[in-house]
Amino acid sequence: MYKAKDFSHLLGGKLKGLSDSLLEMHFTLYKGYVKNTNNLIKALEDMKQNDQGRTLAFGALKRRFGWEYDGMRLHELYFGNLGKKVELSPKSDLYKQIVRDFGSYEKWRRDYLSTGLIRGIGWVILYRDPIQGHLFNVWVNEHDLGHLAGGMPLLVMDVWEHAYITEYGLDRAKYIDMFMYNIDWKVIERRYKDSSCFSKYTVDAKDIEKKSAI
Repeated sequence: MYKAKDFSHLLGGKLKGLSDSLLEMHFTLYKGYVKNTNNLIKALEDMKQNDQGRTLAFGALKRRFGWEYDGMRLHELYFGNLGKKVELSPKSDLYKQIVRDFGSYEKWRRDYLSTGLIRGIGWVILYRDPIQGHLFNVWVNEHDLGHLAGGMPLLVMDVWEHAYITEYGLDRAKYIDMFMYNIDWKVIERRYKDSSCFSKYTVDAKDIEKKSAI
């Protein structure tokens, strides 16, 4: 079973523009996803043990599982990339990849901000394709629609209203500015570095063609 992670180190005025009351409310909501994920695991296992695997109820819970699980994990990634303001070094591998894929850091930033202002509820994720290494800013609807299969999430931003409405009302743009200010880029760089190891577990179509030609 899953256990909720402790993000209390973010409290105490550590984050500019994100009050303790807002964060504590958000932590409580996150814990609900952890609880529901565990409840679904148990419920699905009980149904399998009772040979209810082909029922409508089983199908409904099975579909719901991904939604709750993604809600849990995305919140962990979101809280995990917040902290002491740390800039992204232009000398870093991640910065250089951003420039290659978007033209410049500022162009990437504008695209990320624009993605965050899309109407709807969900998440904005800077994804890395582990096969080609390309970076994409992706909109994920709610928790589970729009993820890139096999993609590695690097920078995750929550744009559900609960992430900002008590602090900024409907001014999502101002919240996004504060989110960007509070990014700990050391965490994002570490995720980028860790994502590199996944490329060796993937198969490139060109490699298949080469082997077929031998």
